[in-house]
Amino acid sequence: MLAEDRQAITKVLDGDSSAYAELVERYQYRLLGLLTHACGSRELAEDIAQEAFARAYQKLNLFSGESQFYTWLARIAMNLLASDRRKKRLENQGQREGFEMALDSVGNEHQPDEQLQQQETQHYVQQAIAMLDQERRTVLLLRDFDGMDYEAIAQTLEVPVGTVRSRLHRARLELKSILQQQAVRLGFS
Repeated sequence: MLAEDRQAITKVLDGDSSAYAELVERYQYRLLGLLTHACGSRELAEDIAQEAFARAYQKLNLFSGESQFYTWLARIAMNLLASDRRKKRLENQGQREGFEMALDSVGNEHQPDEQLQQQETQHYVQQAIAMLDQERRTVLLLRDFDGMDYEAIAQTLEVPVGTVRSRLHRARLELKSILQQQAVRLGFS
């Protein structure tokens, strides 16, 4: 664990709750980026990140320090996201995202072609990632978007490192296949 994290945690556990702000400041953007990629909604990502930090604060005395603080925090956040998905079952989310995309495209009519193409590519990649099953999507996001190493991912998901490697390999193959199918469907190949 990072020495700065250990110091901040010790201060919080000793009664200095303001020291928790150091941890929030250090990890808020990283966690928000991970969650935004994982759920596709900045608003939902912000809500989950806020809840994850609150839960981590409440349970800080249970943090063993065997893993990095961020690894533990990311596990809390991903569990919250999974719980939220179980509740909503994504029915509402898909309709809302389509509506928001339509509104966004109306406001972006005068963008340069290159920027528009880049946004379209990002959209297709996000769509393809969303099509992966939860286990593969999570491993892919933790590794390729958040930059976690295999050991940290294994700790976050509480699975063996071999399982992480296997899921990541399958996720990348499946993502490649989905993107190739989209390209053919759209006439790019």
